[in-house]
Amino acid sequence: MAAVVGLGIVAMTEVRSAEDHDLPEVVATLAEAFLEDPVLAFLFGDPARRPSLLAAFFANRLAGGRGIDELVVPAGADGVRACAAVWVPPTGPDGPWPDFAAVGAANLALLGEDWMVERLAALAPMMEAHPATPHWYLAFVGTRSVARGRGLATACISAVTQRCDASGDGAYLESSDPANVPLYERHGFRVTAEVAIRGGPTVPLMWRDPR
Repeated sequence: MAAVVGLGIVAMTEVRSAEDHDLPEVVATLAEAFLEDPVLAFLFGDPARRPSLLAAFFANRLAGGRGIDELVVPAGADGVRACAAVWVPPTGPDGPWPDFAAVGAANLALLGEDWMVERLAALAPMMEAHPATPHWYLAFVGTRSVARGRGLATACISAVTQRCDASGDGAYLESSDPANVPLYERHGFRVTAEVAIRGGPTVPLMWRDPR
């Protein structure tokens, strides 16, 4: 697991790098936080099956990114049970990148080929819009419902955007829930484009220049 360097106190919340033993709790936190996320609801469909599908999806995604992703969580015994952010550090066109092929194969087994092919085709414009310029990519940040409003996501975002400012790196995200755009704007992100997913939601794409 890649370490998060230069952690500090942001908005009175200390953060740390998640470790291997934290992964089950990170998975559970993200699965709960993204239960009503418009893009993942589109991807996984059936509300009755969605909690278990999301848990499997995030377990597969974190396994595919092991050693590459930087997982930021609030410090303290219960922090990982409250909020988590998955950041992918800058890389060149040849990687290394998380093993998305393995993640896709695992999702195919979960959902079936026909469903996944249809949904991934609809998501392709969003994935193809990913900037080629090296940058920090905020893949996921989520807070459990009982822990919202405490600034935990802000701390997990700021821990890395501060590093971007120090290193001169840009940052990028897709706001899978447009309601979160104001949060990201407060961190210096701006909407650069929108992608309308066929049969699904419209997703704002956001870029942040270093300050």
